[in-house]
Amino acid sequence: MRTRLLLRPAAVIAAALLPLSLTPIASATVTAPGPGVGWIRVGHLSPKVPPVDIYFAPFGQAEKVVIRKAGYGAVTPYSSLDPGKYTLSMRPADAAASTPAALSATIDVTGQTAYSLLVFANGPDNSLKGDLVKDDLTAPAAGKGRVRVVEGSAAIAPVSVAGPQGMSLVKDSAYGATSPYQDVAEGRWPLELTGGTVKSTADVDVKAGTSTTLLITENSGALKANPISDGAALPSPPKLGVETGGGGTAPGTPWWLTFGVLAGFLLLAMWPLAKRRAARAR
Repeated sequence: MRTRLLLRPAAVIAAALLPLSLTPIASATVTAPGPGVGWIRVGHLSPKVPPVDIYFAPFGQAEKVVIRKAGYGAVTPYSSLDPGKYTLSMRPADAAASTPAALSATIDVTGQTAYSLLVFANGPDNSLKGDLVKDDLTAPAAGKGRVRVVEGSAAIAPVSVAGPQGMSLVKDSAYGATSPYQDVAEGRWPLELTGGTVKSTADVDVKAGTSTTLLITENSGALKANPISDGAALPSPPKLGVETGGGGTAPGTPWWLTFGVLAGFLLLAMWPLAKRRAARAR
């Protein structure tokens, strides 16, 4: 968090919101869900699909918006869910809830398990298709980090990701594919991304004790690699809010905004203490 405690209150709250957008937060070590709770995040990997609103609900109950205006390449932070069955739908951003869903899926959440629901445009007739994958949050071998590749580039495919000394993360990976994890040594890895005649490079930092998903996307005819931390920055991510139908995840208020406001109030509570400490130090 980059917030300084000497900001004015309104600025403190605004600054607290900045790191909580749809850009995932990297964590230094893997944190996994505890008993009686599952984690889920959603990734929009359909290049030609405009931003969408994401609806969730326990199976058989009315859906409501929990994430608004997620665009291509966005992966939400983790949210907590009670174990059980849920339905997810995606509709064009700001469309009425009665609008036919571009994607509807039923998912089964198990306790002590983390999931990524990755949405691709590789269904029948290029329709949206959801792929629910488990995130491996167990500890990798000593001195190593765990890395996998998600191929989210549709126009430039298949894609290979190679490192120095013959290291290969994936070879000719099709659009929509998620590779198995590999343990690699801690350090900065220069990678080469290749799709047909398109070549790009990326430097990816791998920390010991972490799990990372390397997200491959396309942008103006080029390939990009976005490393995303698997495992939450918080020991207990906020509840998605679909169990009770209220609170900060009711329609119109993204759950991450509520958490950001709470973080802002926490900083405000700490502000007087910081001022007193600063005065005594003078």
